[in-house]
Amino acid sequence: MTGADAISIIILLTILVAVGVYLLHWLYRHSSKDEAFVRTGLGGEKVVMGGGAFVIPIVHDVTLVNMNTVPLELKRAGAGSLITRNKMRVDMAAEFSVRVIPTRENVSLAARTFGDRTSSAELIQDVIQ
Repeated sequence: MTGADAISIIILLTILVAVGVYLLHWLYRHSSKDEAFVRTGLGGEKVVMGGGAFVIPIVHDVTLVNMNTVPLELKRAGAGSLITRNKMRVDMAAEFSVRVIPTRENVSLAARTFGDRTSSAELIQDVIQ
């Protein structure tokens, strides 16, 4: 083996390592304390909270779930007001907060029912109303 062969092998190994590191960086997805995700597709459903998982774009689908408390304000007035049993119209205003309980089952349920709409209070409010 000559010096040129050794240099070409070193360059080839360096390129392969660089491509491998780039692919791992591109395919590995982290979740934070504020956000979990559910990976579905090949291999079934995997709930990731405070960790990471490999996500292959063509094979897997990712649904983000917001883990923060989201304040909601519901108002029903005018034509959208509530009607009581004795046929009286009642205007209503309610404020409450919602959040996902940090267990795998509840994060999976939130991803199934709300999908990506957990990221915004307005989107959750539209679903509830």
